[in-house]
Amino acid sequence: MPAHGIHVKTVEDHPLDVIPTMDDAHIPPEIARDIEVASGIATHAGIPQAHHAKYTDAEADARADAKVATHDELASPHPAATAIGGKTLGLADGDVAVLPTAAEGEVLKRGATGWESGAVPAEIAVYKAEAEPAIAADSVAIWCDTTVGEERQWLIFGTDGTVAGNKKVEMG
Repeated sequence: MPAHGIHVKTVEDHPLDVIPTMDDAHIPPEIARDIEVASGIATHAGIPQAHHAKYTDAEADARADAKVATHDELASPHPAATAIGGKTLGLADGDVAVLPTAAEGEVLKRGATGWESGAVPAEIAVYKAEAEPAIAADSVAIWCDTTVGEERQWLIFGTDGTVAGNKKVEMG
């Protein structure tokens, strides 16, 4: 077998081609856009409506509160939940802005800041019905999906936070 030699190439063997820098006059217009870009940035910076307003935390909270208040005046997109007893459930009801996920054995009462441990009170009458239950004008009703079978139910809360009644509708 013939011996293999190692040849090391060096810069001296292959001199590098040096590309000189170009002055602005020789740069093609497609590349030489620094002045155009800088001008565009300066123009954009001077347009007030091109920028989102920045808020302090207090201003952001006030704007969010205003949006919640506006939302509370809107009817529910679900026809069955609209204007029950002259009232729909708004984000401010129950002082709950974002409803947390409930664990088993927890209930939500109006005026509470979140779910509380405890079973649904035994005094709630659960019955099959097709019509909406009678609800006092000062009560709030919540349409709930349940995890038991394919059923839904209304939870009706009085102004004192007690649960006034409940309707279960068998689905399908």
